[in-house]
Amino acid sequence: MTAERPNLSVSWTLQTLLRDIARFGDRPALIAVRGDTQTVWSFAELADHARRLATGLVRGGIVPGEPVLLMAPNSPGWVVVHLALGAAGALAVPLDHLSTPGEVETVLRDYGCRWAFVAGTRVAMLRKIRNGAGSGAYLQIHVLEDGVSEDGADEEGPRSWRALLSDAAETLPPLAGEAPMMLVHTSGTTGAPKSFTLSSANIWANVRALAEERLVEPDDRLLLPLPLHHIYPFVVGLLAPLASGVTVVFPEGLAGPQITQALRVSAATGIIGVPRLYAALVAGLSARVAGRGRLPAALFKGLLGLSIWLRRRFGWRVGRVLFRPLLSRIGPRLRLLVSGGAQLNEGLIRQLEGLGWQVRNGYGLAETASMFTGNLPGRERIGSEGRPSQGSYIRIGDPDEAGVGEIELRGPNVFAGYRNNPEANREAFTPDGWFRTGDLGCLDGEGYLYFKGRVKELIVLGGGKNVFPEAVEQAYGANPFIREIAVLEHAGSLHALVLPDTEAIMASGTIRIEDTLRVVLSTAGQLLPSYQRLAGYAIVREALPRTRLGKYRRFLLPGLYEQARAGAAAPTPAKLSPEDRAFLEQPLPAEVWRVLKDRYPDRPLSLDTSPQLDLGVDSLEWVTLSLELERRLGISLSEAEVAEVLSVRDLIVAVQSAARRPPAAVAQEALSEDLVAERMRWTRPGRFWHTGLGTILFWVNRLLMKSLFGLKTEGLARLPPPGPFVIVANHASYLDALALAAALPLRHVRRTFWGGDLAHVFSGPFWRFISRVAHIFPVDVRSPAASLALASAVLTQGHGLVWFPEAWRTPTGELQRFYPGIGALIEETGATAVPAYIAGTFEAMPRWARLPRLRPISVRFGEPLTAAELMAGEGEPAAARITLALEGAVARLAQRE
Repeated sequence: MTAERPNLSVSWTLQTLLRDIARFGDRPALIAVRGDTQTVWSFAELADHARRLATGLVRGGIVPGEPVLLMAPNSPGWVVVHLALGAAGALAVPLDHLSTPGEVETVLRDYGCRWAFVAGTRVAMLRKIRNGAGSGAYLQIHVLEDGVSEDGADEEGPRSWRALLSDAAETLPPLAGEAPMMLVHTSGTTGAPKSFTLSSANIWANVRALAEERLVEPDDRLLLPLPLHHIYPFVVGLLAPLASGVTVVFPEGLAGPQITQALRVSAATGIIGVPRLYAALVAGLSARVAGRGRLPAALFKGLLGLSIWLRRRFGWRVGRVLFRPLLSRIGPRLRLLVSGGAQLNEGLIRQLEGLGWQVRNGYGLAETASMFTGNLPGRERIGSEGRPSQGSYIRIGDPDEAGVGEIELRGPNVFAGYRNNPEANREAFTPDGWFRTGDLGCLDGEGYLYFKGRVKELIVLGGGKNVFPEAVEQAYGANPFIREIAVLEHAGSLHALVLPDTEAIMASGTIRIEDTLRVVLSTAGQLLPSYQRLAGYAIVREALPRTRLGKYRRFLLPGLYEQARAGAAAPTPAKLSPEDRAFLEQPLPAEVWRVLKDRYPDRPLSLDTSPQLDLGVDSLEWVTLSLELERRLGISLSEAEVAEVLSVRDLIVAVQSAARRPPAAVAQEALSEDLVAERMRWTRPGRFWHTGLGTILFWVNRLLMKSLFGLKTEGLARLPPPGPFVIVANHASYLDALALAAALPLRHVRRTFWGGDLAHVFSGPFWRFISRVAHIFPVDVRSPAASLALASAVLTQGHGLVWFPEAWRTPTGELQRFYPGIGALIEETGATAVPAYIAGTFEAMPRWARLPRLRPISVRFGEPLTAAELMAGEGEPAAARITLALEGAVARLAQRE
């Protein structure tokens, strides 16, 4: 990895490593960042402590091959202990410090550990496990944090690892390169983890290969945010850099701000990460730019596209210059991104390279000491996983006609077999000794590997189609409203568990979370082959189960899906904490709680309940719920406050805040009178040039719709004279309004108004002018009361109104459910409704299309329906009866198509 080549002896062990790294002297080996401070360990200090600890361990009775538990977050102490264990010949058993007591107890029992080096927070758990094993159980517990006793007995208090340091390093027992060095557990993505050992020779094969490639320079610093109990960060992120004299940096935590802080404070030049980290990095940059406005976002997107093209076409890395101010906020010296642990998809690599970073990815497993192939300097091929290092070989077992088959490996970095598991070993190795990875892939003519998926994760559908879930998840998960999505097979077809990004959905201007997900999933599915489209999905509230390196634990998904479908995923009333109980005993929170209990008696209720997802509160229900709160509490919520509510707790806090406002301010906000009055100007008669330009636009639009789309109209005679009536139509495309406007007579168009989304139609001076000419008034789904009041005012003035009750453009071409706003509007005004069905616009321009296709379009008007006719019947509230009647009328028009 550097010009200072390490010892390349095949008999390398951690004793060899400690001897070699001592020669780097006072250069920084490890840097632990905490806030703005750095704790620095030099190479000489690291080697000295590890050798002295190894001596102390041997003196303490550790014997070669003895398993020792190591369980703590990343720290210099963790590194010293692991290196010392290896140098003493012990078998390190690194375990996730977040492991459950049951998992830890199983490890201690199965391996017979007598020693444990752990985080201070885990001491009590270990003592409980040890004491429960009987009085004869023996387990020395040492704490990895500094600041605890170095000489006290374990029974008297936590004992530091430093208590085992010898005054001076002594000659250690000789070690063989083939001897086991550490015990490893598989990730457990498809079932129970298996364990095996890796020898020094296995690990050195990869350390040496990386050292020879010169990925980094002597003055580089590599940030390592991944937990060291995984083999990938341990070998690629720790041992390989240390063997070449390169500094390793530990951030304070895994949160984005902590990683960014460590990059800046330590002046790190590289990151050892996983795909999820880099996807979050790109998403964060894009969000930061988008927050500055549409123009900067469009400029960023254009420049990134240009940079990607120049990188692909000429190999130029211009992103470092184009995006220098942006990149400097993340890491001023950051240039190298190393990815492992999962597949890094080609699109994300292109984006990262376009931004100016160097990306290095590869393929490997824990059973191959992490790395087996890599895209390395001078021989990278984006889209592939690279080629194997020297002395290692790949073949594809039983390939199909496309050359895809199981990836089989052979080389010095391949493990010897699973521990005490002969059945697994029979499945893992071919008769001629090749390791069967359980992964699918193919090789090109130059030996580059292309990963296709896991054999055990491959989904075989009822029709015999094969689906790799990761590819489908990438397609659906690209939408910013989806935080996580995991695909599984259910009843012979594809289904998914979906974790929505509720904050992003709310920020977009809607509170209809479930409908938003339905539309975005359906839209994404239209771009996939039919057999890769979701047949169903279930919404979850908590993060999906993953390994520490970010892979889904897929064997758990079917059970979670059944729970979510049954409603078990929704928060259930939990025992209230003393703080929450005291909170709800206050008069105002207690009354809000009673209102919700009375209004939703059959729904589970907790402070974390989502009104949108768990109680089914849509935009109109917010209006009625707000009125109920006002009636019972005398407190009105503004629509801006309602838009910020994501939980019952948020709602109670909003009510408390509203109670502290002066009564006049409350009434003014709640009634939205000023808001309605301000927007009413869009419904007033325009200037004479508005009318003239509107007439010109009418004839131009009609000419285009008839000549390009062959527009046909049926039922014009059913239209009542111009006046206060509502045309209620389906919504499938941006072309709907143009088709409907071209179908109406000019005398009706001059007296008809349309609702337009506030965020899109009124986004700039030009579109506001066009909206004025075309009789479009602003509608904001976050202000349903104001929007309904404005629509009511239009009808009261004697104008006609066009209303799309679905609100969303259909993602499938099928009619969607109507929202009850139209029912409330007609109930209030008594206006006549004219059902209409627009056919062909979905085929001409569905919601995912950027440009229309020339397809025939037609508009069919139904018989006018009075408010009394629509309200006929009993049972449901009047607004609901009207809504259902209109939905049925439009559906009947659609059936005639």
